Amino acid sequence: MNLYLIRHGQSENNALDESLRVHDPGLTETGFTQVEYLGKWFSVRPLDVLVTSPFRRALLTTIPIARATGLTPTVRTSLHEVGGCVSGYPAIGYQGEPGMSGDEIRRDFPGFEPESDIDQRGWWKSRPYESVEDRSFRVQQVAQQIIEQHAHTDSHVALVMHADFKHLLLQCFLPDLPLDAEHFGPLRNAGVSTLTVQPGNVVLENYNCIQHMPAAVVTPASHSETRV
Repeated sequence: MNLYLIRHGQSENNALDESLRVHDPGLTETGFTQVEYLGKWFSVRPLDVLVTSPFRRALLTTIPIARATGLTPTVRTSLHEVGGCVSGYPAIGYQGEPGMSGDEIRRDFPGFEPESDIDQRGWWKSRPYESVEDRSFRVQQVAQQIIEQHAHTDSHVALVMHADFKHLLLQCFLPDLPLDAEHFGPLRNAGVSTLTVQPGNVVLENYNCIQHMPAAVVTPASHSETRV
């Protein structure tokens, strides 16, 4: 399997002070431009499976890829960013939010298919901020699911997600590499990391490809994107 891990385009929260950020932002004008280049990049590459986080910024990032490839995107809760869908910030604490419901996703993103757990209560269902233990368990689950479903195939699989979760998933697949910003650099908006995954063997082909975008739309590096 060839596995593409994609960070969403620049979100509207990126330019805001922490106290002004919203729980489910869209993309900036630059972000929309970035993801159009993602669509062009995938239009000349094979892709068989397209899965996205349920956050709006990830769904918007997925549209050009789906359009270029003709694939039906699956919306999977487990790809959400660290913490979940919450409002607030560290100084005042966090409050769980519902997240978009299945019907809202189908209305705003026609052709996308939310998985069955995304119902009328939303995908996050107003739960509290995700614990470290829950986060670690989720990362392991996602990696195991991908391996079980695709590692024995020649499929090309793309997952659209978020910087912090993408970093954790890369570290899960490649536990012997120091995949931190100091050694490998931060994960940029609309950047693509590519892995070759086979049973018992994972190879990092590319950590943070941004060559599909012109320099003018590459946004400043960010070491962390929790809730941005």
